Amino acid sequence: MLRRWNMEKCLRLSESNTRSHKSALLGHLPRSSTLFARGQGQPFAHAHAYIQLRYLRQMTTPELRKEFTEFFVKEHNHVPVKGSSLIPHNDKSLMFTNAGMVQFKDYFRNPATAPFKQATSIQKCMRAGGKHNDLDNVGYTPRHHTFFEMLGNFSFGEYSKSQAIRMAWRFLTEVVQLPKDRLRVTVLASDQESFDIWKNQEGIPEEKIIRCDTKDNFWTMGEGAGPCGPCTEIFWDTLNDDLGEDRWLEIWNLVFMQHYRNDQGQLENLPIVCVDTGMGLERLASVVQSKENNFETDAFGPMFEGLHRIMTANGIESSPDINASPHKKIIVDHLRAMSFLIADGVIPSNVGRGYVLRRIIRRALRSGNQLGFTKPFMTQLYPYLVESFSDGSYPEMVSRQDSITGVIHQEEEIFMSTLSKGLALLEPVFKQKDLADSKQVPAEMAFKLYDTFGFPLDLTVLIAEERGWTVDLVAVEKLKQKQQEQGRASWKAGASLIHAKALEWKEQGVFPTFSGYQREMLTGQPSTVLACQSTEDGTGDMILAIEPCPFYGLGGGQSPDTGSVKLANGSEWRVVDVFSPYERGLAIRIQPMSEDPLTEEDLLCMHKGFQLTSFVDVTRREGVAAHHSATHLLNAALRKTIGKPIMQAGSLVEPDRLRFDFTHGKPVDQNQIQEIEDWINAIALQSVQPVIKEYPLQKAIDMGSIAVFSEKYGEVVRVVDFPKVSMELCGGTHVEDLSKVYPFKILSEGSVAAGTRRIEAAVGKAASQYFIEQDRMVTRLNQDLKSYATSAGNGLNHKVNKMKDQTTELSRQYSRLLDKLSKAPASIPAKQGNLDFLSSVAPVRIHELEADVQDQDYYSKRANVLKDQDPEVVHVLVWKENVIVALDQTQFPKLHASKVLKVVLDQIGGGKGGGQPQLARGKMTDENALQKLLRLAEGTTEP
Repeated sequence: MLRRWNMEKCLRLSESNTRSHKSALLGHLPRSSTLFARGQGQPFAHAHAYIQLRYLRQMTTPELRKEFTEFFVKEHNHVPVKGSSLIPHNDKSLMFTNAGMVQFKDYFRNPATAPFKQATSIQKCMRAGGKHNDLDNVGYTPRHHTFFEMLGNFSFGEYSKSQAIRMAWRFLTEVVQLPKDRLRVTVLASDQESFDIWKNQEGIPEEKIIRCDTKDNFWTMGEGAGPCGPCTEIFWDTLNDDLGEDRWLEIWNLVFMQHYRNDQGQLENLPIVCVDTGMGLERLASVVQSKENNFETDAFGPMFEGLHRIMTANGIESSPDINASPHKKIIVDHLRAMSFLIADGVIPSNVGRGYVLRRIIRRALRSGNQLGFTKPFMTQLYPYLVESFSDGSYPEMVSRQDSITGVIHQEEEIFMSTLSKGLALLEPVFKQKDLADSKQVPAEMAFKLYDTFGFPLDLTVLIAEERGWTVDLVAVEKLKQKQQEQGRASWKAGASLIHAKALEWKEQGVFPTFSGYQREMLTGQPSTVLACQSTEDGTGDMILAIEPCPFYGLGGGQSPDTGSVKLANGSEWRVVDVFSPYERGLAIRIQPMSEDPLTEEDLLCMHKGFQLTSFVDVTRREGVAAHHSATHLLNAALRKTIGKPIMQAGSLVEPDRLRFDFTHGKPVDQNQIQEIEDWINAIALQSVQPVIKEYPLQKAIDMGSIAVFSEKYGEVVRVVDFPKVSMELCGGTHVEDLSKVYPFKILSEGSVAAGTRRIEAAVGKAASQYFIEQDRMVTRLNQDLKSYATSAGNGLNHKVNKMKDQTTELSRQYSRLLDKLSKAPASIPAKQGNLDFLSSVAPVRIHELEADVQDQDYYSKRANVLKDQDPEVVHVLVWKENVIVALDQTQFPKLHASKVLKVVLDQIGGGKGGGQPQLARGKMTDENALQKLLRLAEGTTEP
């Protein structure tokens, strides 16, 4: 084994007085800390300090990953489990995977269902959204990160507390070879068993075992009911007094899930004790590499070096000292976070996980802007990220590099303009005199930046703080909530309740088999009821789990099947929905076909063990299958036509259409759309048949199968291969022959979010129906325009082009006439004089206009003409309930048309309006407003 050693100076303290010794070691923690449970405030009378050279074994992060895994796998027979996605599938309580135990939650709840009794993993974690959010601390502290790795070992009833403690202590002191005298442990004050194990089994002196309360050393899965228990933590003494309370670094937490907390908050002993441990890789690396800052470890070194090179190449002054500015740390940390999120399928957006990703990217770009970058630079740093994981821990970071960097680059280009817009909108706010005292950015402005321009709220706060200003976050949050409430659909709450009820089946081991891939299973399929549940929503509908289940409802963008079931008593029920309430779960929602009330006999026939017969709507299924297969072809066609990697950002497959979202920074032009259509139609006419097989996940990826990054895949996956055309991991249903997707027609292409495009298309019968409707429309147009197809071609094009030319010419003539009309003498003489509230500032002229012109542009043109003809007065134009204020800013630099308009409206009974400094328009609400305005004006009628 390759060993490198690092020599450091270690401060040793005489242990002639153990109480004083502990106080000195922990005396740098705040007095309120529970680590002062015993011996706090003792004098350091008998302690003696001296310097001793100590050799620490230095290990790289790849070595730590390797030796941790080998220790638990080879020496302690743990099953190595691959870390899960950053997206916690089937766990709506979390935004991101934030600990190693997340993928094992269900096994902790029910250890008997675990496929292994002890496991170890290296889990990528994210703490940048929801309850666990370290985003704002990154760059300003030595330990906080958005993305980090967690080393963990887990037991589902296999080993005891003493074994867990023994393994942790052995790994740290024998494998990593940390000196025992620089380690301390904490235990729950009431957990005498753990205290005794540390003392008697590992030989740790009592004064180095610190008792803590439940706030520090009792772990729960959440705020509700669930497994929980005491924990014991291992701390490392950095010997750095300057770190204050951070002198003591927690490196490993061992949780013993020996209780169950019920809904009333009472603790019950569990028959099987589980163990969950977690140790931050970056923290451990800082210990073995003798670094006081995680960013100084080899996990980040290549990226800091790369950033230094990129800055130098761009003519930006750069110091090799990574601690000189927090912005370098923010960029490096956030690059890791954004890259791993995109690799796991998160796409930038303005909601949910996508918004967190967008915040991370834009915070990094803001820091780049602060360092001096004015152009996109993040993708130049990506190779250094790959280099920092040179041991191949995450091969997807290489295989998905083009897709990841493509998304990042798109966001960079978008945000460069967004940043300048945001700063341009904020700059005048900082100069507003009426805000000079409060120095608070108005909530409406902060929300507008967030909602309209995609400007993250925390960036607004950061920029404001740099100016010594604040943002009313409570008021902004209320505006966000108001908007969310307006867009919220009421049915979602009911759907969530139904899914929650079906979730209870998971604990009962209800895992139906999907049998709907075989066509012969779609009609007349006998099935057995596994579970039944009323929806309790007043509809009379029921939820069933049946075995086998031919109805598709496994997601993946494919709409669920519909159909019917016939109960054992002959009663027929309509299948209206199919869904997966949990992993490997499948449930159908049924409602009676007749209007007769539900009978006891019907309920009896839905009980567990009763037989029923299933009938899938085959016509609907065939339409869905055709559009699903076409979605695969569209994915392949886009990659072929656009010429660069795209990422699927969502899809919807229905019987009569498909919708496909993908990452791309600009519209797909008409030539590309035609090329896509032609390619897919040509493939469809070749009658290619799919080859559908199951493979181990890694083999399927190695074969070139396209995977949707955001999907969760098992160790064995289903591969849908249209030979030489498309190969994807997919659990959906497909056509038996690609001729079923002919013809293929793109119905629309557009933007759904910054950097994300959407294509909607129809195939097969649905596309044929579209063409029939288009043909009928063309026939009607030909008849209306008296245009007929001839041997020379369709005359419709000629007619339409001629009409377009005529329309263009008429528009020009109309615009000229409008200009003349706006400059014509007024038919109603203007009222000239002074309004009381403006008399000391400017004379006012009121123009009453005729209201027979429909084009609103006329009135604006008229206002500008009057302003230019006589710039020395303020012009007020009125017609019906409308009013315009126009003024020359050069003549009246202290006046603003919008503010004048507001004053005018207030004086004549109210109204609403706004506009630019020189021209503003609004509406009067009082029926007598015009007369009031004329009476307010002083002077005589003009000749």
